[in-house]
Amino acid sequence: MEQHITAFLASLDSSPAYSSSTRMAYASDMRIFLNYLQKKLGRPPQLSDLQAEHVADFLSSEHQAGRRKSTLMRRRATIRRFVDFLRQQGELPENAIDLDAQLIDQAIYEISATPACSCLSDAQVKHLWSIIEKSNRPRGKRDQAILSLLLETGLSVGTLVALNLSNLDLANGKIQLSQNDGEEVWMPLGNSVQMLERYINEGRPELHHKPDEPALFISQLGRRISRQGVWQILRHWGRLLDPTITLSPRVIRHTAALQMALNGRPINEIQALLGHSNPLSTQALMRRLESSV
Repeated sequence: MEQHITAFLASLDSSPAYSSSTRMAYASDMRIFLNYLQKKLGRPPQLSDLQAEHVADFLSSEHQAGRRKSTLMRRRATIRRFVDFLRQQGELPENAIDLDAQLIDQAIYEISATPACSCLSDAQVKHLWSIIEKSNRPRGKRDQAILSLLLETGLSVGTLVALNLSNLDLANGKIQLSQNDGEEVWMPLGNSVQMLERYINEGRPELHHKPDEPALFISQLGRRISRQGVWQILRHWGRLLDPTITLSPRVIRHTAALQMALNGRPINEIQALLGHSNPLSTQALMRRLESSV
C-alpha cells in the first residue's frame, strides 16, 4: 500500500487545486493511517486491507486519543480521496472499502453524538443480560459470551475475532494473548468463564461449524466471525435496550476498563488487556474515565 500512497501524494503535488498546507495535512493523515494498519496487522498493509471496519477502528482509536472532530473528519476525507485515486487508476481491489459503508457512518456518528468516554451503567449491563438471556438460539449464547468476554477484559475486536479455542484454558479461567512485543501471556477471564463454557458446550456446536474450525467465535455460516460481524452484534443488542443506545466496541472497552480499575486490577494488566503499547495511553484513558463517572 505504501507505494500507492506515495503515488497518491505525488498526484496532489502536481495539482494546483491543493495548497501546500493541505498537501502536508493529507500526507500526515495517510502516514498515520498506514502506521496504524501496520501496527494493527503486524505486517505491511496491502490494498485489500482497505476495509470499512479498519477505517472505523482507526477513527475510533484517534478519537480515543483525543483528536478533535475536525481532524477526524479531515482524515476520513483524506482516505476517501485516496480510495477515489485508486479507483481512477483502476487499482482498487473488488473487496476493498466502500467509504459510504455503515461502519464508517456509525463511527462518525459516535464521534459527533457521544462523550469521549461513554460507558454503560450497571443498570444497562443488567438490562442487556436480561434481554440476551431470553434468547434460546445458538447465536444468543454466542453473543452473550462475546459481550461477557469484552466487558470482562476490554479486548479489541481484532483480538477477539482472532482468538482460537486453543487460546482458552477454562479449567484455570485464563486466556492467552499476544503482547505488542510478541510475548504470549495468560490473563484471567474473571466472570466470563461460565458464559464461555455455555457457548462452547451448547451454542458453538449448533452453529454448523466444521470439525476442524479453530476459531473460538464463529458466524452462522460456520466460519470465523468477522470484525464487522461483531459490530453488527453490538448494534443489534443496543437497539433492543430501552431506551436504545449506540452500542459499539469503544463503549464496551471503556466500560470494561473502568470496571477493571474499580475492581482493583493492576494498571499493567489493564494495559495488556486493552492492547496499549504505551502505559501512558492507559493512564490517560483511566483518568478520563474516572473523571466521567
